[in-house]
Amino acid sequence: MLAGGLVGSAARLGVGAALGWEPGGWPVATLAVNVVGAGVLGWYLARRARSASPWWSLGFWAIGVLGSFTTFSALGVEAVALLEAGRVVAAGCYVVVSALAGLVVAGVGYRLGEGR
Repeated sequence: MLAGGLVGSAARLGVGAALGWEPGGWPVATLAVNVVGAGVLGWYLARRARSASPWWSLGFWAIGVLGSFTTFSALGVEAVALLEAGRVVAAGCYVVVSALAGLVVAGVGYRLGEGR
């Protein structure tokens, strides 16, 4: 899990550096990692259910890599930053879009992982 966490955290840091973010601005990087991570996790869990994966792979990939790549805490902090910037509608949209897009993409990833 620790090694996976290092990989996932470094990847998230890279996405954040590439896409940037300013307090009160639209948090594209966090939205991107959360949505992509949800899709990949859905795909991975479906694939894992159909194969004989070693016991450690769940901890490394799902908990370590994808758990540290995605971030619910940053989502919360960025939503609060939007609220403090007076962007109430943007904050609400950010939370709703993050949740809905994550659910949809996780479902798509899961179906793709099942081979459908």
